[in-house]
Amino acid sequence: MSEFEKQRRQKLLDEDFYPFVQERFEWEIKEFKKTIQAIEDPYLEPMIDLYYQQLCLDYTAGKPIADLLPTMEKIINYTENTIDHVKRYNLAHPGDRADITILTEYFQTEKLSNLLGLCILFERQDWLETIVKAVDLDYENREKALDSLIAMKIPNYPITEEKTPRSLSFRNPLYKAIHAEKPKDTLKFLDEYLRRWYDGLRKAGNVYIDSHLIQQGDSRECCTFHGYWCFEAAAVAYLKNIDDSTLHRFMYYPKDMVEYARQQSS
Repeated sequence: MSEFEKQRRQKLLDEDFYPFVQERFEWEIKEFKKTIQAIEDPYLEPMIDLYYQQLCLDYTAGKPIADLLPTMEKIINYTENTIDHVKRYNLAHPGDRADITILTEYFQTEKLSNLLGLCILFERQDWLETIVKAVDLDYENREKALDSLIAMKIPNYPITEEKTPRSLSFRNPLYKAIHAEKPKDTLKFLDEYLRRWYDGLRKAGNVYIDSHLIQQGDSRECCTFHGYWCFEAAAVAYLKNIDDSTLHRFMYYPKDMVEYARQQSS
């Protein structure tokens, strides 16, 4: 077994694909930075996305968790910048409101839920509040599981009473886990959530799902696989201080992040 295979946190990441996608992310970030230099007021949502993917790749490859902090800081900084941009746009175009697409509760990817989970696991309330400001730009399309996750850290945060869209119904066990009164029930619902999570994202239309299958051959040119992680489930387990050992069997459960968060808070 190679050193890479020992270090990686998810065996789906191929050793020879890792330097390829790492180089690709570095190139895309560099090129985007060059492009925006010529723009007076650039829209920087793509940078949030690129650094999110970079962070997940670093975690998947097994880098020390503390080394992820500068990348997370960049995600937050670009989020703040993009929030300001969107607010200026909405003020100038009241009839054509905008939001930050990847940070809306109805968006059919794991990005928002994972960023909320990471902010919680890193114990950075300021980071969490920045992400929530982005979420709140879209005040119409709300989803009760993510509202409830936010409310675990922001007292009196409103939780929508709207019915969860069918495409996002796989999040219902997460909602139940958050509101469960007994640890055994929280664990039961988190287990159910993790069992439904991957296929739920696929059915919701997340085109990233199954991207690990195209890391080889000509198809790798359009592959951005950086791991599959469910940081929000880990955040709930951490905040509710449950024994999460039975969840470690799920490939998508970031048990190292929970351990890191507990060590930092002890």
